[in-house]
Amino acid sequence: MSGTDAGKDATYRISELVEATGVSRDMVKYYLRAGLLPPAQKPRPNLSLYTESHRALIGLIRKFQEKTKLSLQDIADVFAAADHDPDKIEIELLSSHHSVGGEENIIPLKSNPQQSRGLNLPAEFLQELAQTSLLEEAQQSAEDEEQLAGLLWAAHNAGIPLEFFETARAKLAELADLELKTLIAIKRPGLGFSDTIDNVTHVDRIINRWMNAEKSRRIRNQLQRVVDNSERATYTLLDSIYRPSHLFRERHRIPEQIAALADAVSAEDASSATGHDLCFACLLFGEYEQAIHTAQTALAENPRDALATALIALAHGMQNNVDEAFEYGAKLDDCDDYHPAILQARLLALLLKVAKLSGVADTGEFMKRAGELFLELPDQPTEDEAEETLLRARANVAFPDFANSRPQAIEALQSLLEKIEQNTVKLPVVASEALSQSLRSVYLIYTLYYLGMLHAMNGDSDAAASCFEQVIQIDPASNFGEKAYRQLGQPSQ
Repeated sequence: MSGTDAGKDATYRISELVEATGVSRDMVKYYLRAGLLPPAQKPRPNLSLYTESHRALIGLIRKFQEKTKLSLQDIADVFAAADHDPDKIEIELLSSHHSVGGEENIIPLKSNPQQSRGLNLPAEFLQELAQTSLLEEAQQSAEDEEQLAGLLWAAHNAGIPLEFFETARAKLAELADLELKTLIAIKRPGLGFSDTIDNVTHVDRIINRWMNAEKSRRIRNQLQRVVDNSERATYTLLDSIYRPSHLFRERHRIPEQIAALADAVSAEDASSATGHDLCFACLLFGEYEQAIHTAQTALAENPRDALATALIALAHGMQNNVDEAFEYGAKLDDCDDYHPAILQARLLALLLKVAKLSGVADTGEFMKRAGELFLELPDQPTEDEAEETLLRARANVAFPDFANSRPQAIEALQSLLEKIEQNTVKLPVVASEALSQSLRSVYLIYTLYYLGMLHAMNGDSDAAASCFEQVIQIDPASNFGEKAYRQLGQPSQ
């Protein structure tokens, strides 16, 4: 052996490598030609030196041949993808990426153990692992401990936290006890010792395959539920926006009043509070193009106007302009402003992203983020209390599985209803008292409709019916009026 006699810096002439590994000189040369081994070091033209990695790789070639049905060329591809790093390749083998079902025998026989070359895992990871209970079994063999450590390292690289395995391990203890009792209880008349071992191993493999199939089925079902919820939530969010009927708009002279308000605002800074109030009024009355125009004017003056960006996203979303709504909503990803309109635009952008990715990627995290957004609303009322209340209610209507605060939402809506009736609620500032009265009607419809939906979800059909009847009285031809009719026509639960 050349150089150092041991350790990772050891080098070998080919004759020494043959002696150390037990493979022939011709086989070493074949491994080199096939790409299973990296080229030898060439300190001078007539001298080839091989490293400890070459020795480890030859051992891994044998392991792959024993544990998988990969051809030598396939093994060479695996080795090349791992840059011929023995530790990476060992992790690949441990993680069963290339396994063909060679499960371990669960019977603790004293057979010839598989020689382990020792994984070289990062010290930081081993220190983190030592702080868990994942490798603390007193009777656990060094080989088992190394295999578990390797699998946990592979999981760590895949982004799985160790906390998952600690929680899963606690649940597996009961399952393992149940399986052991079942294996012992099975009657095996006439079987000898060797056949009994084979039978136990066979039954264990059947149970393992069933557990894998059942686990996969449950995960698929839950992911499908996420996909279904995302589609429903996106539709419900957009569909939970009140769109005044033509008759309502005519009766309240909405187009003329909005035009007059826009003329008044045009002489001012469009990014001011007055400009934002105009955008809000436009959104509430269904004047979406005017809302976009006013908000874009504000953005031209101040490109960092997050509220104007949010209002444009919402106006596009209400018109089902999905791409535009997503474009503007995505600009708010890092926004730390908790204004209800900004939160709602972020919510809409996340749901639109879910709708785009459903069936292609795991959208659970997006749905979780969307569901948690409404929790960022302040606990104490602010000057935007009405919008905060409606957003909280809308979140509970759109995706109740995530936004599970229905009692609080109902209580807040009932408080808002009292303030609307007492004319003490803060609304967007508009130029005329007539337009203010129209805005109060819109907020009243929102409040009653959401109360009706949440009461219906709680099974309180009488309270729901009372709310829906009032919605119909205010604007029967609107989308909320039509839905209220349908809700009243549904049988009581």
